[in-house]
Amino acid sequence: SQLYWFTVEFGLCKQNGLIKAYGAGLLSSYGELMYALSNKPEYKPFDPEVTAVHPYQDQAFQPVYFIAENFEDAKVKLQNYAMKIQKPFALHYDPFTNSIEIMNTPQKVKKALCQMKEELKKLCLALENLS
Repeated sequence: SQLYWFTVEFGLCKQNGLIKAYGAGLLSSYGELMYALSNKPEYKPFDPEVTAVHPYQDQAFQPVYFIAENFEDAKVKLQNYAMKIQKPFALHYDPFTNSIEIMNTPQKVKKALCQMKEELKKLCLALENLS
């Protein structure tokens, strides 16, 4: 919940050396947006390991905001953090159904691999046609 809070809701990142807001909670609250971009709160670099355990404030402005270097940096850090979370299953995103499926049987894994194989064939053919 803390990662969601400090990114999707109250996320800040740098753009051309300036701090910019991207979190919905900030963008929908003029008062907190102005506060977040002032010199009053504490800023920390976005690190999912730290951010995930940092308490958040839901009754007043945040005393601390985490700043990502950019969106790509935040995305990579979040992906790396999520990959380390121990879970007894694997997930697969299906772009055709726009859904996430739990890979909990060999049949589901085989189906996903077959779909990927077909997509790779199409991409290889497209690349050959471009050469």
